[in-house]
Amino acid sequence: MTYEETRAWLWSLIDFERQPPATRSPYKLDRMRALLARLNNPQDAVPTIHITGSKGKGSTASIIESVLRAAGYQTALYTSPHLHTERERIQLAGRAISPEYLAHCAEQVRRAAEQLEGLTFFEAITAIAFLAFAEAAVDVAVIEVGLGGTLDATNTISRPLVSIITPISLEHTHILGDTHALIARDKAGIIKPGRPVVVAPQVEEAWREIANAAQRQNAPLVDVAREWVWARRALSLRGQTIALRHRTRAEWAWDDLPFALLGAHQLVNAATAVAALTTVREEGALTWDDDALRAGLAHVRWPARTEVLNARPFVLVDGAHNDASAQALAETLRDLALNGGVSWDRLWMVFGVSADKDVEAIVRPLRPFATGWIATQARHPRAMPAPRLAERLTAALDPLAVVLPAPDVQTAFTNALDMAGEDGAVIVTGSLFVAAEARALWYNIRP
Repeated sequence: MTYEETRAWLWSLIDFERQPPATRSPYKLDRMRALLARLNNPQDAVPTIHITGSKGKGSTASIIESVLRAAGYQTALYTSPHLHTERERIQLAGRAISPEYLAHCAEQVRRAAEQLEGLTFFEAITAIAFLAFAEAAVDVAVIEVGLGGTLDATNTISRPLVSIITPISLEHTHILGDTHALIARDKAGIIKPGRPVVVAPQVEEAWREIANAAQRQNAPLVDVAREWVWARRALSLRGQTIALRHRTRAEWAWDDLPFALLGAHQLVNAATAVAALTTVREEGALTWDDDALRAGLAHVRWPARTEVLNARPFVLVDGAHNDASAQALAETLRDLALNGGVSWDRLWMVFGVSADKDVEAIVRPLRPFATGWIATQARHPRAMPAPRLAERLTAALDPLAVVLPAPDVQTAFTNALDMAGEDGAVIVTGSLFVAAEARALWYNIRP
């Protein structure tokens, strides 16, 4: 297949990212296991680090990959969803897979999938990633779960170097369950017998489920909240300077680490990543030194997550799509204004959400910052129509708040920049898809 034919085939498959199922029932691993068996089980051909969670799993995965690449390893990274092109999901040595190599691997997966009914987009692209990493013979692959854990297509990995569970919140409740405990139980399904699991700070009921699962699997558990301490030393538009140390291992202590990702919440992700990195180093599976840690943290990139595009006017895109991520964005904006040397005389919020989102909950922490709001919609089938969103925003905000509808992100972004002026600010948020479209416009990125 050519690259164009590959894209057409992938997008012809069932895609639960664009049209989610109403229940958990479509998620099974039998078909994925059968497909991978026909490909000689590439998921177990290279050492892997497996990551799930509700918040921060992509950032944590990117940090780990960046440090290991700085240490000299041939790395691979698999994340989802993508911002601009499917190729971003599959990275080799920090770069998106080439169109030619993607097509080469996809052709093998397509042939192996013949007579397998109901193959999904995520199963196919996950199999392509596993095959690409195996054929490239990478030293280590960092694999992010797509949804949940137990029945996710990535959970065909049999023996990861380490499993990681980032903070859990209420998400995809119609599929994973409507309590922290049920969601944690599902995500704890990535824990494998005898293999260590690193657990980021959790609410108590989630923690209990994860700890019980680790005990059943005889898996050593690293408790980041109890074992690690982190702090920020400085903040600027270029990132943060942070300190990390283990509570009992004096040799695991670093001060004045340059860290490229913004937001206090990213300190938790950095601590979780370093906890995982020290775990695999202690086991002798991989090695890295202080120089690699510093370089990896300084150069890590996780686009459209509290990403600053410009200083003046101040332009930031962030895929905050629930109350917790909106609160994190609000704290980052407040922090940048108080401690990061950022100022503005007016701030326009370009805002778009998926149709199933709680608009009021997302808006609440962001209200104090906005001079005005532009309600828009991404080019995505799950997007809430801009006129409907404008109504919801008007109901959620102060009666005197300015709310303007815009039919698409390009119109919204252009208008916001014009109204903000050189001394103003534009924040694009509410959906990763909206943030991605604004980012593509700014950098003139084409798929």
